[in-house]
Amino acid sequence: MSIFVRMKRSVIALALLAGALVYTAAPAQAAAPRYILVTGPGLVSPVLLGNWTQNLRLMMETVSAPALDAERQPALAHRVRLRLALFLGWPAKPKPNGPSQANQFGWFHPASDDAPVVIAVVAAGERIPRLATRRFLSILAQHHAPVAFGRG
Repeated sequence: MSIFVRMKRSVIALALLAGALVYTAAPAQAAAPRYILVTGPGLVSPVLLGNWTQNLRLMMETVSAPALDAERQPALAHRVRLRLALFLGWPAKPKPNGPSQANQFGWFHPASDDAPVVIAVVAAGERIPRLATRRFLSILAQHHAPVAFGRG
């Protein structure tokens, strides 16, 4: 086999690999919103999370978080609920200025009394209330989003 045939095969293999990397990177970017806007009662002003990498981690944490037990779900109707406005496919600028511009929504229930932190966004194709993980709470706390209300 000549050196030219081997080089041609190597170039084709590299091109296929590069194409596969581009193809797999696109769904990852689509999986995370560029911005997440937290609004609702108890907030002095909305909280905008604008770090795509952190937003991806939030979404990954949501998918991997354990589901809230079915018997505890009805109590969510009586808890404080913050709205999560997710901006998927939004450009870097301009930043969104309100939740009405979002293309997906979720809810976040801060901890209160003995109730855990619960998040409900579409994750893995389903909207299931899930218990927030420590990493999820850490990212929210970095942005000064409340993770607990009414704890004494």
